[in-house]
Amino acid sequence: MAEDLGFAENETLEERAFDYARTVALSDGVFAIALTLLVLNITVPSLAPSQHSELGRRLLDHRSEFVSYAISFAVISIFWIRHHVFFRGLEKIDMRLTVLNLAYLAFVAFVPYPTRLLGLYGDQPASVVLYASTLGILAGLAGLARAHAQHANLLTPVGLREIDSREHWLITPAIFLVSIPVAFISPTAAEFLWLLILVPQVGQRIWRLQSGPRAPK
Repeated sequence: MAEDLGFAENETLEERAFDYARTVALSDGVFAIALTLLVLNITVPSLAPSQHSELGRRLLDHRSEFVSYAISFAVISIFWIRHHVFFRGLEKIDMRLTVLNLAYLAFVAFVPYPTRLLGLYGDQPASVVLYASTLGILAGLAGLARAHAQHANLLTPVGLREIDSREHWLITPAIFLVSIPVAFISPTAAEFLWLLILVPQVGQRIWRLQSGPRAPK
């Protein structure tokens, strides 16, 4: 199966580098397009000539769209940084990691749609649930990719020190999962709950400062 799709076990270093470069290029392209499409979710007010003085107020009417844009841009940026750090620590890629990465990118490309719904219907549980489900699945796929890379010995020594899948890969999808039932009580509270995805990053920094550099494995 792997050989039929161009992933032979006896690949040369040049072939591995080519596969890696194409995968990274595709991934960065999908992230870039998804980030760009987010701004298209912000509606431009349509005003008659006699209503131009109302532009400021009408822009405020679309503040939920600006908020959803900011949330999604921040979240996708965090996912891109994690993806970048993860791939920087890879020595090679295999077929399973490629499939996981493609599934991951499918949800990255999908994020602008629930972002649009969140901007238009942020007070409705259904829009919050769809958004949380999308980001939860996205985070889960990222965790699976990291776990597979460790299990299949795809990481460099530097990658093994950088990656933190054993401690943190379940936290982000868990946050989005927990926010789903919260959304039926208060959509706003569920959205604030998403800010907890920043906590593992802060905690990880503090832990590294206290424990010092890890010894190579």
